[in-house]
Amino acid sequence: MNHYVLSIVVLALILASAAVGSHVRASLADHHFAEESLAAMRIAVGLVATLSALVLSLLISSGKSSLDLVNTALQHNSVAMIQLDRTLSQFGPSADGLRTDIKDDYGRWISFLFSNKTGTTAEAESRQILQHTYEIQGKIFALKTPELGQDKFRSHAMELWDDIFAGRWLALEHRRGSIPTPLIVVLVGWLTVIFGIFGFSAPRTWSMCVVFSLCALSASTAVFVVLDLDTPFQGMVNVSKTPLLDALRFIGG
Repeated sequence: MNHYVLSIVVLALILASAAVGSHVRASLADHHFAEESLAAMRIAVGLVATLSALVLSLLISSGKSSLDLVNTALQHNSVAMIQLDRTLSQFGPSADGLRTDIKDDYGRWISFLFSNKTGTTAEAESRQILQHTYEIQGKIFALKTPELGQDKFRSHAMELWDDIFAGRWLALEHRRGSIPTPLIVVLVGWLTVIFGIFGFSAPRTWSMCVVFSLCALSASTAVFVVLDLDTPFQGMVNVSKTPLLDALRFIGG
């Protein structure tokens, strides 16, 4: 589900929970709202709110770390592509076709990473690109080395391609996201409980409606940030493809 849509659903659930709590309050007798009862509610909701805040902070921190990891890996990958192209250029015209194939393959990989394709279509395309990666590895290994000194260039090219493949696999794994869906469901459940108790314990006034709306919007925005950070190639907060495009323009020439 789209992150924007999911955040709107979370916002609606939280507001609905607060409205239900407020409706239940209006239907109960006054003795249910004794000071002792309200104090116990505040303690209970404080515990759940603390747990929710801890989980939210951990998820945001995890998402930011994942984003930084992928960004660093792609920068390293772009540098490795330039190094590989310079190494293959040492073989002269015999490697020109391979350099062109690598550039085309790199362009397809960049387009796929930053596309919105999901499900079986994305999986099929990623498998096709990875299969082409294996084929290029075989072509590098099969390069002819008429001069004795060119053996080291082929070995170095193989090492660089291994690093590039590792970076591609890392990016592919993070493209799908790593935060378990049940954890998001539990977090949304906690937020729903919190706002339900808020609605139950607070008076039914317009000022409280405004406060609940702003707090619910803040909570749903926090969930959106978590989901957005977990998918570094989509959404508002994502990794930069500028280093990849710079490398694409530089290689193959």
